[in-house]
Amino acid sequence: MIATWQNISLAFPDKKVLENVSLTIHPEDRIALLGDNGAGKTSLFRILARDIPPDSGTVSFARGASVGYLEQSLAGVEDSNLSCMDAALKAFAELRSLEDEISEMNARLATGAADTPRLLEELGEAQQNFEAAGGYEFRARTESALTNLGLSEEVWPRPVSSLSAGQKVRLALAKVLLERHDLLVLDEPTNHLDVEAREWLEGELRNMDSVAAVVASHDRRFLDNVAGKVVHLDGGSMKTYPGNYSAFRRQRDERLEAEWATYEKRQKSVKKLEKQASAYAGWSKNREKDKRGAADKGFVGHRAAKLMKRSLHAQKRLEKTIEEMETDKPFEKDAVKVEFHGKKGRTLLAAEGVAVGHEHPIAENITFALEGGDRLAVVGPNGSGKTTLLRTILGEIEPMSGRIKTSPSASVGYFDQENRAVEPGTPALRAVLDSGCDETLARTVMGRMRIKRDTVHKPFGDLSAGERAKALLTRMILGEHDLLVLDEPTNYLDIETQDVLLDALSGFPGGILFVAHDRHFVEELATEVVELGG
Repeated sequence: MIATWQNISLAFPDKKVLENVSLTIHPEDRIALLGDNGAGKTSLFRILARDIPPDSGTVSFARGASVGYLEQSLAGVEDSNLSCMDAALKAFAELRSLEDEISEMNARLATGAADTPRLLEELGEAQQNFEAAGGYEFRARTESALTNLGLSEEVWPRPVSSLSAGQKVRLALAKVLLERHDLLVLDEPTNHLDVEAREWLEGELRNMDSVAAVVASHDRRFLDNVAGKVVHLDGGSMKTYPGNYSAFRRQRDERLEAEWATYEKRQKSVKKLEKQASAYAGWSKNREKDKRGAADKGFVGHRAAKLMKRSLHAQKRLEKTIEEMETDKPFEKDAVKVEFHGKKGRTLLAAEGVAVGHEHPIAENITFALEGGDRLAVVGPNGSGKTTLLRTILGEIEPMSGRIKTSPSASVGYFDQENRAVEPGTPALRAVLDSGCDETLARTVMGRMRIKRDTVHKPFGDLSAGERAKALLTRMILGEHDLLVLDEPTNYLDIETQDVLLDALSGFPGGILFVAHDRHFVEELATEVVELGG
């Protein structure tokens, strides 16, 4: 056992987050943490990381247990003048200190120190300890982690303060993985990772011995390949399912189906009991009439009393069954469907022998044609020129060679992962209304995209990354476009919202050109693929 919770509760002034939840984490557990935005995943992570205490309940950790926590807020990376490599090597602070001691002893021996015998003994012991602790591998391990997470050798000497937000997240992830921990708590580790980096991370997590991991991610393929258990947060309660994400979906659907079967069975019982109660009451009433009309000497009155008693008993059973039905009725979210208001397409976009880049080409010889109904995915590792290609197609950057032709009458909707299209002070609802739709429709589609009612008037800059993405996608959905250009639309979207978006995009009448690292999203949507950097 690494950590155990018993009846944990946590509440904030405006809502109850966790209520009497219990959880035990064992060595080598791989747990996927699922739940809607605001369900309490981050709060649960912070309790596991010992950042905050619960309001009630007990939290126990194994003696000396070490916890590594990757936050979305980049708190794990210092914004300093340390180089990228030195920041990563902080995971091996003790080894580097021992390495310095060994270098110092070697230097003293080289100068012919008077205490040579003692120094040789101390040096031998230090070298043994250094080797046993992995001292001859830690630099190679660090270089491998940085490279596999998309931080190439040219980035290593750069100061951390000069790195992009995505690079800082990858550096923080590398540092957490390189440190020796008993429990890894990883909040959205797949954000900013390309497919190759996600697959490498899957392998690392699967192969770690005696280490437990609790992971929240919006990449269902990643969760399928890593998780052996799913913890689902919903309405303050927590339920555990064995297996990966796909197994969780199957079990949840089967449980919901069984709950509906139980509910429908109770409905039949209610109808039967209602009929019985009504019949008994009618029979009792008729017997009483017979008694009064036939100068009954007690028999009819006795039968009437028995029937009335049965009627009352059936009525009580009826009331109890109805009460049980009220608590047993399965909760089912409303079916969510979003429809684009776009136009039928034709030949919308063509690229012939295009090279993209700045001073030097990043990607060359790109040729494709996009017609109405096509969904063209642009894939490749980070740095292969995917976003540069989109910006070149949109006319923000000139192609270095080749030709791009866009239909003059095509209306283009662009989803920019950097959110440059909206000023930070613009309210979310106003950003959506800029698409030209009316307010009722805007609010309806924002609701279907799971944007909360109290969020619509917040300034765009104050929204979470997920809320900003949903607002921009809503604006794009409501615009009457022929061609959609999407740069990482699934980043920060929960899986349920991804499904809503996938359904909407599948029914879009025009053409779609999109960049995505989410393997499920690409496989479900793309009709063709352009691979860069291969």
